[in-house]
Amino acid sequence: MIRLILLRLLESYFRHRWLYLLPIVLMSALALLSVLNARPKYQADGVLYVQADSLLSSLTDVRANSASWWVTPAQATMGDLNELLQTDAFIRSVIRPTKLEAEMDQGPDVVNNILQETRKNIWVYPVGDNHLQVVATSEDPQVAFELVNATVEGYLQWQINAKRADSQTAQSFFEDVIQTYETELADARDAMRVYLEAHPEPVRGTRSGIEQLEVTRLQSAIDLAASRYASALDKEENTRLAMAQIESEMRQSYLLIDAPILPDRPVVSLRQTAVNMAIFVAVGVVISGGAIVGGALLDRSFRFPVDVVSRLELPVLTIVPDTTPKMKRRWLRRRAPAGAGAAAGSTTPAGRPAYTAALVAESEPYDAPQQVDPVH
Repeated sequence: MIRLILLRLLESYFRHRWLYLLPIVLMSALALLSVLNARPKYQADGVLYVQADSLLSSLTDVRANSASWWVTPAQATMGDLNELLQTDAFIRSVIRPTKLEAEMDQGPDVVNNILQETRKNIWVYPVGDNHLQVVATSEDPQVAFELVNATVEGYLQWQINAKRADSQTAQSFFEDVIQTYETELADARDAMRVYLEAHPEPVRGTRSGIEQLEVTRLQSAIDLAASRYASALDKEENTRLAMAQIESEMRQSYLLIDAPILPDRPVVSLRQTAVNMAIFVAVGVVISGGAIVGGALLDRSFRFPVDVVSRLELPVLTIVPDTTPKMKRRWLRRRAPAGAGAAAGSTTPAGRPAYTAALVAESEPYDAPQQVDPVH
């Protein structure tokens, strides 16, 4: 069966081999045209230095470091940036200081296309434990240059705003707590004052045991309220200090050591060009292969002795060479209906002289094969 399938496929290909090669040639031509007509793209990049702790944060020590020991600062920053690049709000903030902002008032469809294209044209990757490469491409070199700067600045501003929001929330919380603790401390002191006025210390001797216990209890309440009040004041002061140092800390933690340069020549990726051309050629091969298989499946004529044995389950007695001229043989093949008679002509895959197979079968026992005249 495998031999029959291979023979049918080869015969289907060599019958119209130039036609089957046409899709591959056309797709190769389309690949070449796409490469020649591709618009040049310019690429700009910058290197961002990332450190886990800045000098200011190490001196003040008011912010906890939550980075994991198995994740480098560059990898953590890359993860944050990649997540932000998937949001329209961050992409919108990146576009705002660039030339693309002038096109953002042309309707929702144009805005959505610009957001998607900008998202695809920006990517980041670490080049070490503390170095992060920020790359942007565009058909306009000025836009590529601006996108790198805007991405770095947008990320820094996002970090500053996020930490400020946390600090403001913490400060608001501690302000409310301080007021509560201050009221509790004042109430505890008033309770002590009222009790001492009602039970003054005796002129002779000492207070009774009950009075001494009550004074001790009231003093403990004052000490507890004062301790909680002082702790809240200290935390609120740390929050204020954190808010004051946020921007300076971010500027020290994220430093653009290699600023982007305005590109003066387009970037050409030989690998991407080869991949694009290979895709076109592969599509052509798939189309040609599908046409060959389809032609073999639709052709129901008998072209090989194995066809008779496999499909009719009858023995082949003899094969007579085809002596007709090549042009006449082609003309007869076109005029004769497919599968007519017991004989069918075919050409071999290698282009050797074809033969007309006289397929003689019988359903009863026989003594000797019959003589079959050659077809002229």
